Amino acid sequence: MKKTILLLAVAALLGGCAAMGPKTIPAQRAAYNVAVQQSAGEELLLNLVRVLYRDPLYFTTVERVAASMTYQQDYGVGAEFGRESAGGPRTLARALSLNAGAGITENPTIFYAPVEGEMFVRQMMTPMNPELLLLMVKSGWSVDRVLRVGVQEINGLKNAPTAAGPTPSREPEFRDFLEAVKLLRALQREQLLDLAASADGKNVELCLAPAAAERAETARLRTLLKLAASRECYRIVTGSRAASPDTLALTTRPLLSALSYLAQGIQAPAAHIEAGQVRRTVRADQQPFEWQELLGELFQVRSAEDAPAAASVAVRYNGHWFFIPANDLETKSTFVLLTQLMALHSAPASGPAMSFSFGN
Repeated sequence: MKKTILLLAVAALLGGCAAMGPKTIPAQRAAYNVAVQQSAGEELLLNLVRVLYRDPLYFTTVERVAASMTYQQDYGVGAEFGRESAGGPRTLARALSLNAGAGITENPTIFYAPVEGEMFVRQMMTPMNPELLLLMVKSGWSVDRVLRVGVQEINGLKNAPTAAGPTPSREPEFRDFLEAVKLLRALQREQLLDLAASADGKNVELCLAPAAAERAETARLRTLLKLAASRECYRIVTGSRAASPDTLALTTRPLLSALSYLAQGIQAPAAHIEAGQVRRTVRADQQPFEWQELLGELFQVRSAEDAPAAASVAVRYNGHWFFIPANDLETKSTFVLLTQLMALHSAPASGPAMSFSFGN
């Protein structure tokens, strides 16, 4: 009987070895996925804070994660044999003991690599591919969010070009641009705006639905962008000025400029501003300029001395915590957009006009 028990125990241990391996995959894979994603978000936010403080940027990437799982098991049997006599015939006394144990040891190896060199610098300094930005809009992103992050000028309307570098000392020019892209968003929300290929397939056009003709937003948009009122579709090209009233000319930002632009939405501690660690921007009348007039709901990072209780992403820098609240969906959306633009950014189109196809 005891021999049978021993065999069953050993079999259970060996069977456990076969079952434990597959069971570790769902838990471990998800854990590594979450950790890499979280650390990538923290690094991006950290670099945005560095931009505000005019400190050097530094990016790394997790190239590879290799984790080996070692299953360890041990078992043993002990037995004692002897003869004893208690006034009767001598008999053989037997004592049998069983010891068994098992465990899993994880040995992760993580490979980091700095993101640097000429290729990275060129990527950060090259204006974003306008085709990519328009594809983001076509895929469902809000047109105003994409244009505010990625575009510096539309038909002469400036989107805070002085905010594309270190924090400027004077209020940037942005109000007409901001009004125009919000009008575009209002039309997009009502499904009165679309991006489509031109008839010859060589360009992308911004088209307004016939129902948009009588809307006040459409009239104001055409006035701001100097667009012909007689047309429904306007050809999109790269450049700072439109060649004709049937054209929309876009000047895109480099990724580095987009980082600088969004960094103005970081709420620096008042003590740091007073100490001169962060530049204070002023209006023409020398009164402080509030950057949320420009960025509004687009992007806002809070700061606090204590660790935030509920944050989507948070980093500690210069003795303070900088974080995006978990319930700030607008800022979180812009943060996700920025991560996607950085991941997908490629060289800009080779010519002044874009040549890719949208479905009609």
